[in-house]
Amino acid sequence: MEFSDRPTSETVRSKLKGKVVIVTGAAQGIGYATASLLARHGSRVVLVDLNEADLKNACAEIGHQSSYKVCDVSNWEQQRNLFDTVTKNIGPLHLLVCNAAINPEVSRLRASDPEEHSRMSSQVRYNYLADEKEKTDESLLVAPPTKLLDVNINSVIFGLKLGMHHMKQHGEGRIVVTASAGSYVPIPSQPIYAASKHAVLGICRSTAQMKEVKDSGVAISWIAPWLTITPMVKGLQAATNPDSMKSSPEDVAWGIITAATGEASNGKGYWIQGQTIREVEGAYGEVAGSLIHPDNRF
Repeated sequence: MEFSDRPTSETVRSKLKGKVVIVTGAAQGIGYATASLLARHGSRVVLVDLNEADLKNACAEIGHQSSYKVCDVSNWEQQRNLFDTVTKNIGPLHLLVCNAAINPEVSRLRASDPEEHSRMSSQVRYNYLADEKEKTDESLLVAPPTKLLDVNINSVIFGLKLGMHHMKQHGEGRIVVTASAGSYVPIPSQPIYAASKHAVLGICRSTAQMKEVKDSGVAISWIAPWLTITPMVKGLQAATNPDSMKSSPEDVAWGIITAATGEASNGKGYWIQGQTIREVEGAYGEVAGSLIHPDNRF
């Protein structure tokens, strides 16, 4: 695994000043930190989220020519309209940061009251293996909800398609997707969230290797942050434990900027842990290559 240094401010400005950028999930947390960092370096950032009030506040705090669009990124028509509006009214898209995600499962971990924790553990919204029954027929199990997958993976599929469509028309661009440490390692307390982030890794890895991507001038990369102190993890014991490994939203934002400005960045994945940024796909490729080599013997 190769360690990567944060780019200098001069490098970021030289590559992204004046460029049009879309950041999803930008009203708070990692998305907000990324939008703020990009705007400070001269990018024309469009913040995207569901809550208009939060977006207005975020734009007011960031300034620097930032703007916002309300959009449910799990909805194809809304996301398609978002890209059409931005490219027609602001300019050609150069960088897309697919960051939006939800994680209902983590709510159960924040429940400090034992009774509340037990109640949530019995509901499929927070524990998909729970034996929750339909209210109208107690012989039937309640289906696990799929909204988490709609947001965490379908929105990325839509973003990759739309980003490629708009960027390849002017022959350059970068797409950076927020995956997770849970894309590479199991999270027993959050299996559906981990599954969605494994899926994000799979779609990014595979799409980056498609011929139309390699021929387009567009690079697709992703980041895999370790525990990051955002509203999503507020109240978790690990988030407040001084001995636990964690990152700040700005640490992760710098990882995104590193992916967005690095040379030959297509198909790269960056593990983010505090201020440490490591490219991990090169090492993974070596392992995968040894597994599928025709001379491999088991």
